[in-house]
Amino acid sequence: MSDFVKIMHKAVAGSLVILAGVFVACEKDSADKSVAENSEYPRAETLYIGGFDWAPPTTFNPLDYDPNFPIDGNVRLMYETLVTYNQITDKLEPMLADSFTRTDSSIVVHLDKNAKWNNGTPVTVDDVIYSFHIDSILPTPRHGNWEYLTSVTADNSNNITFLFNKKNKNPLIILNAIAETSILPKAVFEPIIEGAKDGKAYNFGKVEEFKNDNSPVVSGPYNLKTFSPDKIVLERNDSYWGNVNHGGKAPAPKYIIHSLYNGNNHFNSAMTKGHLDVSSIFLPQIWNKAKDNIRAWSREEPYHLPGSITTLIINHQVEPFNDPAFRQALAHAVNFEKIKSRAISNYTPAIQAGFILPFGPEARFFNKEDADKFGYSYNIEKAKEILTAAGYTWDTEGKLVDKHGKPVRPISLECPQGWTDWEDVIKVVAESFGEIGVTAEQNFVDYSVWDKDLRQCTFDLAMKTQTAELSAATPWTRFDQVMGNVALKPVGEDAFSNQGRYKNDEANKLLAKIPTIASEDELKKAYRELNKIFMETVPVLPVMYRPTQYYQFSTKHWTNFPTEENPYAPPQHLIVAAGVKALWEIQPVK
Repeated sequence: MSDFVKIMHKAVAGSLVILAGVFVACEKDSADKSVAENSEYPRAETLYIGGFDWAPPTTFNPLDYDPNFPIDGNVRLMYETLVTYNQITDKLEPMLADSFTRTDSSIVVHLDKNAKWNNGTPVTVDDVIYSFHIDSILPTPRHGNWEYLTSVTADNSNNITFLFNKKNKNPLIILNAIAETSILPKAVFEPIIEGAKDGKAYNFGKVEEFKNDNSPVVSGPYNLKTFSPDKIVLERNDSYWGNVNHGGKAPAPKYIIHSLYNGNNHFNSAMTKGHLDVSSIFLPQIWNKAKDNIRAWSREEPYHLPGSITTLIINHQVEPFNDPAFRQALAHAVNFEKIKSRAISNYTPAIQAGFILPFGPEARFFNKEDADKFGYSYNIEKAKEILTAAGYTWDTEGKLVDKHGKPVRPISLECPQGWTDWEDVIKVVAESFGEIGVTAEQNFVDYSVWDKDLRQCTFDLAMKTQTAELSAATPWTRFDQVMGNVALKPVGEDAFSNQGRYKNDEANKLLAKIPTIASEDELKKAYRELNKIFMETVPVLPVMYRPTQYYQFSTKHWTNFPTEENPYAPPQHLIVAAGVKALWEIQPVK
């Protein structure tokens, strides 16, 4: 999966699976055949990847809500950010900027004087300022960042100042913004946006008409060469400005090809045959794939480095989910161990209650005593006790009856069709809910249906990995995206966070306070209070820990991938965030 905020919602899906029947690629593995026979892209110069896109390409416009690879998510092959997050070191590393400083009132970024567009012109502070200005005037997923910014300005020394909004201060969001906002060439995008101006507003549909599919102006190490319904081909920019940071050498692969298949089985078959070098698709029982020269980040369970929490998003606007007792009972009815073993090949540590990862950089905020006292675990008797105390009963067939004497209606569990690990999780959850007398219908739908249902809050329970990537702002962003009310939307309007429409005043006070806290002790205390509210009110149902992306690779054609034993780059894949640095280190098999 390739769990950021659309910034993430698309990346979340990328590591899972393609919808059956969507692609032109057919049952005879035509894309596999093309890999084996294609002489235009020599195998020793071509890195084949998969799992970051799942539909025939239609647009490479970075302002589109749903652009194709490599524009989507936090992929940094064509468009770069000022800095980028490394989940191993928990640090922000240089990209277009060579340094940044943080004060009590601002973040000041210094743009690298070497940075250039692929047409040879410099990346300027005007490009940076305009890229952030776009988010202030268009309804992009980052539009809300301007709730926390007063201005973005520059001086004559390539310093760019992001001035905090004193009345709504949130340095964490601004740190995320400089790490996740693609810097775009003003000369290209300003005429397009101005051409879409309609009075004082902008016709966003006209902006989306620009497909950006013919020699895009980019700053990254690769650019779009060609595309078809079954693949997207990128070609290395040999004069990439950033090569100076790698001893002057270029990335190892001349070509990066993203292959498109029509299901997990086809992806995994291609991986086994050596037709894919890197995949973010769920691949079961990876310990059995060593014979095929395939492995993950670690050779030990859980194999993949966990970095996110997959949940069932709860619709708080409909019965019976607007009852906290019902939500608490559901939390105790989830068979976490069965999910771990049956659905995801043990690719997760045992889950702890709450919304903080009890390992890695977040571990300092996790409180085991609170998790045991206020949290939940698989306990059907406890779930029934909670329901009984809240006035629920059961009929003669064991079906749950609400406090008004009416049968609790069947509820829907939704995820995209073909995302096999998520489908298996839903099957386990449906069985678990049946143990407390709740009928759960498994609803596997087209990706676009799932995405729209989430945005408009027309679901009961829907699987999602909110905040699929670690960042400088986690765990705050994870809490904010399921509990925060700053960007709360009415049902029927598009929402990119708090899609379940949860409301809690105390949680919002803590979410506003945490980004301003400088003391580590005060920060721990605030997160402890917030996590307690999470456990007591159950805004969403956590079901498992996940990696930020499933990271597995084949060494049939390329070697020296980053691993737990050789962590020179993080397991964020070789195309995402700080993982891009691995492209200079991998080597073709001789």
